Amino acid sequence: GYYARVLSFAIPAIVAFRQFSNFFSAQRIMHPERNSAMVGLSLNLILGLVFVLGWPIPGFEGYQFTACPIVTVAVTYIQLATLVIVYLWRQKLHEPCWGGWDWNEITWARINTYCELYFPAAMSLASDFWRVAVIGAIAARLGEEQVAVFNTSYRIMWIALIMVGAMSNASAINMSIRLGKNQPEGARQAGYVGIAMATAILTVLSTLILCHSDWFGRIFTEDPVFLQMFNEASVPFTFTLFFMNLGVAIERIPYSMGRTRDLFWTGFLASWGGQVPGVILCTQYWRSDLFGLYTGMAIGYGMLVILYSVITLKSDWVQYAEIARRRSEVAMT
Repeated sequence: GYYARVLSFAIPAIVAFRQFSNFFSAQRIMHPERNSAMVGLSLNLILGLVFVLGWPIPGFEGYQFTACPIVTVAVTYIQLATLVIVYLWRQKLHEPCWGGWDWNEITWARINTYCELYFPAAMSLASDFWRVAVIGAIAARLGEEQVAVFNTSYRIMWIALIMVGAMSNASAINMSIRLGKNQPEGARQAGYVGIAMATAILTVLSTLILCHSDWFGRIFTEDPVFLQMFNEASVPFTFTLFFMNLGVAIERIPYSMGRTRDLFWTGFLASWGGQVPGVILCTQYWRSDLFGLYTGMAIGYGMLVILYSVITLKSDWVQYAEIARRRSEVAMT
């Protein structure tokens, strides 16, 4: 509770940093977010060592856990300040695309367009968080060791998600730009290249996990019980990781088209009609362990990949290029 209360003060900075970063990323200006994030990463490490652990100050043991969220909040605002001062105030990278605030630009038509994109996306994200919470509660019933392995192995999936997500976001930027330029074939090519590269990365990573699951388990612990349990569930875990991240890669195509409503209903169906029931059935009527848990998760993510693939393959790229240009208020030629 203490951690959550303190971290809540970082929400304004997180929102502002994300909006500025998206503004630059949409123009293929990637270095402000990258450099500011590196500043935040470095300071989080340095300040954490000093104020949490007391290193390298002799005789000072740090403030331990109490300082953790305070350091994180401080670094979040420093990261935002770095982006604003260096890239907005000093280098003025925003000026070519934004000449200043004008209330006349805020119209009901634009607000409606924004809401049509935003609310389904927000609901989809909320649905994902609730789904993970429900699966975590089911994992907690399996035992303390099982939930520890589940929580830690989920970090491995997030490591893969960072790699695939970065590539998918880059592909999504190219798709959005080409759709806005009325280049549907170029947008299709960018989307499919992103999926192909993500699939290649996931294939290599999945093969490594299947062959050497202990390598990945030792990233977090040397505990033999943990490593054994992780190894026993490595096959369904690998399929879960593969399908989860592949779904993220495919998702960027309809997302770039502005089809957030379709993504919400598809994700809702796969989550609450596939993954959650699959986890419950597998753990209660087949194997009450991590193998059964991850099998149910893999079934749900596999269902999600199929549904996303159907949406993508049946998309009319020419139509959505025209919709993107109308949404951007670009005159059709």
